[in-house]
Amino acid sequence: MVAKSFQSLEILDEPHAVGGKPALYVTVRTKTGGTRVVRWYSDKEYAKMYPGEAPAATQPLRPLKEVLGFEKGYITIFKGNTYEDRDYFKLNAARYHKLWGWYFISTDELPTDIPEDVTPIRLNWEDISTDDNTLKNDAAITAAVESLIYEPDNSEYQGEVGDKLELVVVVEKAVDLDGYFGRSRMHIFRDYDGNCYVWTTSARNWEPQTEHHIIGTVKDHKLYKGTKQTVLTRCRSLD
Repeated sequence: MVAKSFQSLEILDEPHAVGGKPALYVTVRTKTGGTRVVRWYSDKEYAKMYPGEAPAATQPLRPLKEVLGFEKGYITIFKGNTYEDRDYFKLNAARYHKLWGWYFISTDELPTDIPEDVTPIRLNWEDISTDDNTLKNDAAITAAVESLIYEPDNSEYQGEVGDKLELVVVVEKAVDLDGYFGRSRMHIFRDYDGNCYVWTTSARNWEPQTEHHIIGTVKDHKLYKGTKQTVLTRCRSLD
């Protein structure tokens, strides 16, 4: 149960841990319409805080499906440059979630003036959940969302983790990164079959559109914005 000052507020989720702490928390809807995370106390903790007082009746916990706005089984997410339109979404009372971005809940009517650079897409509850109170893991949800908002790519994963690959690739993009050990460059390659590779190193600074003959070890396979990427390590040039 929550502290006395929060007992009249709507509880939006199940008690959960935050940041690895042993205490439990819930999210409540404030009187101004916002949300706030507050402590959820056990009966023993509550009795210690308020000796001799019985807790007031709190509202029953709603299923996560309803809390997130999937009452009708879906929400509306958006494909396109939603970052540029963030002020529009805020003004139109859209919600934001880290796994699928700006969205409108299923019981809301979509605005008629949606910006031209974004496209509404339906995200179904069944595609991201296991039941009314449980989401799939972040990776599974990200894959489901990215399959909707990004165009299909013909790249396929290459090799198995630990395999050595000899490749002729073209640098599609190069991104400079600043890290704890200094600057490095992330190279995004394509081979002539359209497969995508990623190699980050401080030893090379290859430019986009340059071709290279390399040998490297498969470190991982990752899906990024709908593209299957084979992550390489310990690459060396055979040019």
